[in-house]
Amino acid sequence: AVYRNTGAAPLSLRKASSLCLDFDTRPLDMITLHGKWSQERTPERAPLRYGVQSVGSMQGVSSHAHNPAVALCRPDADEEHGDCWGFALVYSGNFLCEAERSESGNRLVMGIHPHQFCWTLAPGESFVAPEVAMVYAADGLGGMRRCFHRAIRAHLLPERWRDMNRPRPVLLNSWEACYFRFDQDRLLALAEAAARAGIDLFVLDDGWFKGRDADNSSLGDWVADVRKLPEGLEGLCRRLQALGLDFGLWIEPEAVSPDSDLFRLHPDWALRVPGRTPLTLRNQYVLDFSRPEVVQALWEQLHRLLSSCPIRYIKWDMNRKLSDVYSAALPADRQGEVYHRYMLGVYALQKQLTEAFPDLLLENCAAGGGRFDCGMLCYSPQIWCSDNTDAIERLTIQFGTSMCYPISSFGAHVAARPRTSLKTRGNVAMCGTFGYELDPRKLTDDEKAEVKQQIADYRKYHRLVREGDFYRLVSPTENDFYCAWEFVSPDKQEAMMTAVVMRQPETRYCVQRLRGLDSKTYYQDEETGTVYS
Repeated sequence: AVYRNTGAAPLSLRKASSLCLDFDTRPLDMITLHGKWSQERTPERAPLRYGVQSVGSMQGVSSHAHNPAVALCRPDADEEHGDCWGFALVYSGNFLCEAERSESGNRLVMGIHPHQFCWTLAPGESFVAPEVAMVYAADGLGGMRRCFHRAIRAHLLPERWRDMNRPRPVLLNSWEACYFRFDQDRLLALAEAAARAGIDLFVLDDGWFKGRDADNSSLGDWVADVRKLPEGLEGLCRRLQALGLDFGLWIEPEAVSPDSDLFRLHPDWALRVPGRTPLTLRNQYVLDFSRPEVVQALWEQLHRLLSSCPIRYIKWDMNRKLSDVYSAALPADRQGEVYHRYMLGVYALQKQLTEAFPDLLLENCAAGGGRFDCGMLCYSPQIWCSDNTDAIERLTIQFGTSMCYPISSFGAHVAARPRTSLKTRGNVAMCGTFGYELDPRKLTDDEKAEVKQQIADYRKYHRLVREGDFYRLVSPTENDFYCAWEFVSPDKQEAMMTAVVMRQPETRYCVQRLRGLDSKTYYQDEETGTVYS
């Protein structure tokens, strides 16, 4: 939706929705994705009752609590049958989705949240609201889901990452193996073990920049800490390349620590309300990305960083909500523009980075899955799904996320969580981008062999997972004992089913009918050689 001021006087736009869609009077169910940190995007389905029901965010990010993707469906719709409509806002900031049932019909309104929103339009100026991606399916929630997945993969993801022949790298992230406690020797020991396992990419997480020994300093000073890395990032990168590994890095560009050179030099670059003590969350403030000069300064820092050595991957984190939303660069009567201008600044910087470094794989993250939306997917083909890496709990998170978002966008790793076997953890992470979040030196010989097999399986099946149709066979929210899912290739010539036992059922045998296969084709079981119609 485009709002134009065709009058002769300035206009204050206080609500600018992107979508208003009317339905007939027949009943509808509404499905939303709710949650919190480490339990993101749990689906909830309820009848659309008379009155207005809404979900939204006023946190400056799309949030862990509610996701800007919803579905409406007929009450009798299930995974395979019934009319379903899906809606995803292509936006990462404050949003509001309102659904109403009345005697004259049903209505859905979706767009930027009007909380603290006021955009001034001078005569002749326009405001462009974010897009909403919409799908309809007559073959149930599964049909709606697959329609979303195909469309997002084909049209929304960064073009260079749509190529299914280009596998995403298998990575090892240093965080759970080291946290802040590392030096170059320890990192190289991890990297040597990763190289022996067949991993492609070594990612150095938080703690690599100057003075960063805990989460209470240094955000904004994106220069390597020579105490830990005496040869700098360039030297570490050279040594990783000698091992056959690419190099990746964690950053949090939107945040600034009070104890940082950047904040001491530019305290007015942080969001803060005049005359009030700003709120610190995680010992940090939020930089005012509504200001072009702030975005430009971060661009110059990150451009130097990415030009210093071949960095193939960036994990862009955002670990707090926006607070004290006031910009020193705007007059008081235009503070209602800050939230949206902030989001446009984030998009502008991510666009600059990915255009200047076209081979860079950008993965977005926001304290886990706090900004998992179609706006972020325009710049990064994958988003860290959740900080919760327990395989059993990940099942609900990943199943919920699949209501709208393609499996290829799920940042998913095998972590050191002993509640489940390494094999199970690998199977769950295969329903995503696949990587590792552990210390490979601590694995037994059998576990090292299992890791090599997992990586081989990932390389064998990566196209099937990335471009195949996804079928939710048994949901972890609907069955207490096991869940199952399936990928089917676009030509229906290949399929892979995964089943995970969450707790031991009364019977040891589960019969599962597959979906999405061609009734005229015969399929051969890869393990047994048995042929089935």
